[in-house]
Amino acid sequence: MIGIIVDSGCDLPEAIKEKTNVRVIPLKVVLEGKEYRDNIDITTEQLLEFMENKFPKTSLPGYNDIGQAFESLYKEGVKEIVFVGISSGLSGTLGLVKRFSEDFIKNNPDSKVHIVDSKNISIASGLVAMRGVELSEQGATFDEVVLAVEEAVKKSKVFFCIPVLKYLKAGGRIGKVSATIGDILDLKPVITVGEDGIYHSVSKDRGMRRAVNTTVRKLLEYISGKKARFVAAYTSDRSEKSLEYFRTIVETLESQGIKNIITGQISQSLVAHTGPGLIGVAALVE
Repeated sequence: MIGIIVDSGCDLPEAIKEKTNVRVIPLKVVLEGKEYRDNIDITTEQLLEFMENKFPKTSLPGYNDIGQAFESLYKEGVKEIVFVGISSGLSGTLGLVKRFSEDFIKNNPDSKVHIVDSKNISIASGLVAMRGVELSEQGATFDEVVLAVEEAVKKSKVFFCIPVLKYLKAGGRIGKVSATIGDILDLKPVITVGEDGIYHSVSKDRGMRRAVNTTVRKLLEYISGKKARFVAAYTSDRSEKSLEYFRTIVETLESQGIKNIITGQISQSLVAHTGPGLIGVAALVE
């Protein structure tokens, strides 16, 4: 069995996190100097309440949390490990884990570790990791899992829209998305992650509803002519409006014959950069 480790920004579904060969390294949210681990020490509701008046910060995972993920697998006899992280263009986590893994291999020379930059974010990164989990369960070798996961990086895509850009701008994650889109015109960008691993806007729509429709249309265009291995729809929160848009996206995907849609919410460390109201979709194609 090959071990699969991700950072919490990959937003793996709960059922995947619970597998015995999977580990999640929590990223951190920082509120007024105090650190909270993703999905452990803080809820999205608590974070959004803080964000009503203040801007949160985020932090890299603790070295102890990284060590716990690797060492717990090793102690269980899992000595071949693939780490999948969110884009190195959006977080320094990948570099930190890479440095840890070098020491880990020195201390455990019978181990193998491969580090994968997903060049993506949220469940789009998670889908890359899920490809590794899938093959591991099928009995694939370490080299086969590594090859498939690296190939999946090129075949995973995310599109999302958010009501306001101020959180992306405040967190320095704005990428190639224009932060000057006017609120007066109510223009909402649809954002993706490019091959360079940073954010790019692919359209600007007047009003959130149109942006949501464009978001799902962009994903369907990406899937068109290909076979989708995994498709996902995620939100940042469970407000009435977010759930309304979420249902619209799921219904649209299902109307196109897409079944077994993975659903969930993004982690708090990602909410800190997007704010409430995010609606996103992702796919991994064959």
